[in-house]
Amino acid sequence: MKRTLIATSALLASTALHAAPGLNIYGGGYNWNTDFKGTVSSGPANVDVEEDLGMGQADQSVIWLGIEHPVPLIPNVRARYFDLYESASNRLQRTFIFNDKPYVASTRVDSELELEMLEGTLYYTPIDTSLKLDVGLTIRQIDGYVRLTSIIADSRLNIDEMLPMAHGAVRFDIPSTGAYLGGELNGIKYNGSSMNDYNVRVGWRSDFLLGVEVGYSQINLNLDNVSRLTTDLDMGGPYVALSLGF
Repeated sequence: MKRTLIATSALLASTALHAAPGLNIYGGGYNWNTDFKGTVSSGPANVDVEEDLGMGQADQSVIWLGIEHPVPLIPNVRARYFDLYESASNRLQRTFIFNDKPYVASTRVDSELELEMLEGTLYYTPIDTSLKLDVGLTIRQIDGYVRLTSIIADSRLNIDEMLPMAHGAVRFDIPSTGAYLGGELNGIKYNGSSMNDYNVRVGWRSDFLLGVEVGYSQINLNLDNVSRLTTDLDMGGPYVALSLGF
């Protein structure tokens, strides 16, 4: 439901602003299964999401909408939303402690992990020819949880973090084709924690607003005892997105 509302709002905003002179409005989205690996912990043991919990590929949705304009000094803006969810059920091969609760070998544990991320990016474009360079700041709100349930234990830890991240992107338009190459990087490191994501992409946009983009996206989330939770998670893989532009 949330993804549907965001997509609808993006399309309505794009339609409303289409007639404004000097504006470049762009957006897109995709849904895909991303490779998912790493560890979570709340206690002495690192719990491997693949080997211990049986997770492997997570369902991820991404939607974005951006507006660029010719007004000096005022930054361009882009909003982007991620929703990543994975659940699994697995019989434990070892005993470990998570959030002060025991999870015992040979018992079955059901697990869930969800990360919702809503961000706003303010950026300037110092180079804007066939080669385009963007630099700016991304503010990302992360809401999510990790939950482990067995016959003797049930534990849930929430994630609620707001992160300012450095932002950079580059794009090269291939003349007279509608095709482009590009990439993007966002990142921060603080108090033993870090988060970064990047993507590389190839796309094509038609003369009728719609286009397609093929790329590879990777997200790394390392939390160091944030709300009793420590993570070392990697999420990534190839994607195919539909895009629009005015």
